[in-house]
Amino acid sequence: MVIPRFYVPQPLAVGQCVTLPEVVANHAVRVLRLQAGDSLVLFNGEGGAYEGTLLAQVVEDESGRGRREGKQSRASKQRDVQVQLSGFQPDDRASPLRISLWQGVSAAERMDTTWQKSVELGVHRCVPVETRRCVTRLDGARAEKRHAHWQGVIVAAAEQCGLNRLPELNTVQSLTEALRESGTGIRIMLDPDAVESYPAWLERQQGLTDLTLLIGPEGGFAPEEIEAAKAAGFLCFRLGPRVFRTETAGPVALAVTQAIAGDLR
Repeated sequence: MVIPRFYVPQPLAVGQCVTLPEVVANHAVRVLRLQAGDSLVLFNGEGGAYEGTLLAQVVEDESGRGRREGKQSRASKQRDVQVQLSGFQPDDRASPLRISLWQGVSAAERMDTTWQKSVELGVHRCVPVETRRCVTRLDGARAEKRHAHWQGVIVAAAEQCGLNRLPELNTVQSLTEALRESGTGIRIMLDPDAVESYPAWLERQQGLTDLTLLIGPEGGFAPEEIEAAKAAGFLCFRLGPRVFRTETAGPVALAVTQAIAGDLR
């Protein structure tokens, strides 16, 4: 039996009685139909996870007085769903290879797929970048709304795959802005026209710990963007004999990287 996992962004400790946030509580009780006494796991994204048991729900009735019950009451105005934490699992399941994925912004469902699968494959940082050929443009309130949505995708993926440490999600920035970022790791740019194979190069590396992968949008990179990335220290490689879609390229590159130099071995 799979024990449900929920992300709760607050301090957690063994012995604590936690009141679940409303969104989490609704998912646990109304979607998954969990009842008092059911087991679940909570994590706050900082590493490790906490085993717990769902308690009887504290319900505020029409008179405003609290009462406890094990089942839902449609007449209630407010419902506090509480969990008693009883144990701690220290394993955060994070990859020892720190990978930052710089992904060219694409259509909504494509970006969702990229972030979801990247979390499952152990990415450490997600960086959405706007390039010259991006079909989707984000600014102002729209960028903030999309960022919140992507954060939800990342949380859901972490809940599903057992990851207890949330990857960092950067705000949308232009490729020019991103290239100004200084870093200590190796920088890789995927280009289907590059001569050298990325997997072949990767197999020759020893002690790799920090890596940045740069993936283009639907239309790929403009020639001047490739030159700018090279000037910023990026190495260009092809991933294979075929051209991947933008939502596929990042996860494939992550899978290859983790299989050769990471934790998929």
